[in-house]
Amino acid sequence: MFTGTLHKTLSLYLALSLSPGITQAALNPADESIALKAYNFIVPGKRHEERCLILKPLPGMPQKVTKDEEDLCRANLYNSVSTNPAPKTYYSCPKVHNTSIAIESYKIPKGMGEIEFQKTVCPLSKAGKTKLKDAKDYPDKEVKFKFSSPGVSSGSMFGYYHVSNYLKAVDIPASVLRTVDTDTVLEHSLAGRYLSAVFKNSYLYRFYDMQTSLLLNLKHGSLSQIPSEYLGASHGLGIIPASFYNSTTRKLVSAPSYYQNRQLTDDRLTIYGPLSENPSNEASYSEISGTKPAKTRIEKFKTSSVHYPALKDFRPIEQILGSRDLAVAGQKMMGMQDTSSMLILDFLFENPDRIGNIHYKKKYFYRTSAGKVRDISQKKFQELSAKDLTTLTPEEQETLKAIQQTGVELKVMLLKDNDGGFDSNPFKKHQVIVDVKRSAASYDSWKDNADIFLNASMVVRHFNPDVYKGLVNLHGYVFSAQTKDAAKAYFTKGLQMTEGEYKDFSNNVLSIYRALYTNCKKNQLFLDLDTKNYFSANYKPILTTTPGVCEGQF
Repeated sequence: MFTGTLHKTLSLYLALSLSPGITQAALNPADESIALKAYNFIVPGKRHEERCLILKPLPGMPQKVTKDEEDLCRANLYNSVSTNPAPKTYYSCPKVHNTSIAIESYKIPKGMGEIEFQKTVCPLSKAGKTKLKDAKDYPDKEVKFKFSSPGVSSGSMFGYYHVSNYLKAVDIPASVLRTVDTDTVLEHSLAGRYLSAVFKNSYLYRFYDMQTSLLLNLKHGSLSQIPSEYLGASHGLGIIPASFYNSTTRKLVSAPSYYQNRQLTDDRLTIYGPLSENPSNEASYSEISGTKPAKTRIEKFKTSSVHYPALKDFRPIEQILGSRDLAVAGQKMMGMQDTSSMLILDFLFENPDRIGNIHYKKKYFYRTSAGKVRDISQKKFQELSAKDLTTLTPEEQETLKAIQQTGVELKVMLLKDNDGGFDSNPFKKHQVIVDVKRSAASYDSWKDNADIFLNASMVVRHFNPDVYKGLVNLHGYVFSAQTKDAAKAYFTKGLQMTEGEYKDFSNNVLSIYRALYTNCKKNQLFLDLDTKNYFSANYKPILTTTPGVCEGQF
């Protein structure tokens, strides 16, 4: 089933995942110290409950539950009882595209039972599901459940969401911590194993095989093949034909025990991981990933990303844009701002899988009568426009009038694929954001050396002031003697980073902070990527020559 090249790639993938120093204690789902709010799901036929925990934001953030987080904890994967006052039941399928395993959940089509749905929808390819959705108005998937497995880091997914909110960087779909019954994950793994063989996806076959092996060994002890009791039509969501199983397809691979503590709760009854929104109607942001073919993703970004060259420009933003007209220069400013902020996040989380996995949604930006720039999503604008004019509040009337007079529709970045962090750091290795003076030694000999960033020069010279200020504060939280222990506990116990991941993350915080601060003090970077400030009537530039600015005091 695997070619020689794939064997080598998979071996490298697993070697990276199994490197030393990445141990983690199993999660106790009853421990609510990491949560703002927690819900229970009582599953029929099970002696244990499943849990949904809305994790605490970073200190300094509003300690309140968002609507998106609340909606995620309404997601009910069964016909079960929940402590949430208004649970919403979904039907689920195993993910059968790309290279990471997951359970994807859909709105229930009217008049369709779960068994019929899974037999009709789950065996379709990604393109097949889209075609069915377009032809028969089938619901799209709304949420996805992932857990630490090859190429997937729970710490990366939770980290992107909470750190991006803290830095006010880019839009990232909400994630909450969910536990799911091991038997449910096993059934989807069996089905995913079969479907990935049908679609000839060797990566997914291997990874679903590992997950199946891990859960069967947990349940039955050490096994070399799938037991006969799982070969019937009642298993694998009822979609695996008997003809599929033979001596080869019954054989199980050896599952690394490393993943057990990263996905199994301490009672070994449930799997835990991020349950995330799956935004719809987004589009691929090719202008940022790169518009021309290249040998590697990084080369594609470096040579043909539309907004990257302007980020390296030594001139202030007023000279680069040449206009303060939102309709003329708004998209360029927004694209630069999003790209710069994305590069910071990907540096922190060592994400090699970003280029090509960048999306956008459109928002209306407009200037209010007071001269301030505001934005509104397409959906909210459509809802507002559909209302009877006589029912609009004065504020809603003013918003519609401002959009009609000054509104501009802009692409705004959405980063929804954030599970691939802590793999390697191309933004260090390829010096996409910062250039360090280093010897000709191998990357591995200097990648963890934060000291060399004290003398680094910036490749990217333009940043969002909120992101810069947030990084200064994040550095203080992670390294201050008064808060460093609490910071480590927050990221490892709360956001589920392993010890090794947190070591890398904190080192990356220190490295990029040193580079930014040093260059700020030399007046060699600009804190000028603020779309709402720049196009407002009362534009107030933030100058690095102003005392206290480089220390984040503005």
